[in-house]
Amino acid sequence: MEIRGVVVVTGAGSGIGRTVAQRVASLGADVLVCADLNLDAAKETVVLCQNARDKDPGGFKATAHAVDVRSEDEVDSLVAQVASTHGRIDVLINTAGFGAANQTPIRDMTLADWRSLDEVHNIGCFLLTRAALRIMYDQDAVAPTTAADRPPARGAIVILTSLASEGAFLGVGNYIAAKHAVKGMVQTAAIENGGRGIRVNAVAPSYVSGPMMDQFLEASPEVKKAILGDLCMGRLARPGEVADAVAFLASPASSYVNGHTLVVDGGASLQLANTPFGGAS
Repeated sequence: MEIRGVVVVTGAGSGIGRTVAQRVASLGADVLVCADLNLDAAKETVVLCQNARDKDPGGFKATAHAVDVRSEDEVDSLVAQVASTHGRIDVLINTAGFGAANQTPIRDMTLADWRSLDEVHNIGCFLLTRAALRIMYDQDAVAPTTAADRPPARGAIVILTSLASEGAFLGVGNYIAAKHAVKGMVQTAAIENGGRGIRVNAVAPSYVSGPMMDQFLEASPEVKKAILGDLCMGRLARPGEVADAVAFLASPASSYVNGHTLVVDGGASLQLANTPFGGAS
């Protein structure tokens, strides 16, 4: 599996986004743009990505940029700058976002809480996807270098969503609604642009291991038991496992996959109890 050309990863400063950026670098990207709300964190990711290419640096170039995906001006400026500097954008991967801060029934939720997640997930994904499509739509199609049987393509977009896009969980209606909206946008954009050689897909992981999630689970044995009880493999996903799924959809290896949400949950959704935190609404 190989990913070449100009790749933009948003939310690259930490967590899954950082792991995705490192994986993309290791798979041969020529240019990697690491964008995040936290510029210093994005710069740290750039260093890690450069280290991943030490044995085969080639013409690899990685840069860090600050972007708030909720801002139309910042998103459009970032994408325009990348396209102007490098001539094209081959892959956009959006991992930017955050989870619900607490468990609140919809009847008690404030408009501010609802908007906060809608803006970063639904609106943010729309802004990034729209900006990338405007560049990809008119750029030349490029044939894959390692898959002679695949047709030339203009670009690929991969959005990191969540298992929340596939169902519902109590108390996090704002997060659920935003992720369902993203899935609908992915499907629509895929239909609208597939004929131009642009694929749009999503990856929907369940709970993913990381410093914050691990600390959260260890602080509450009851919640940990409830969450792991919904996971038939008995463990959380690892960031690298999610990054591999993202890389697959971003690469020519998935050249006939379009409008798909790849669920990475270890089979959890087959038996999900719908009450990962216990209790009732």
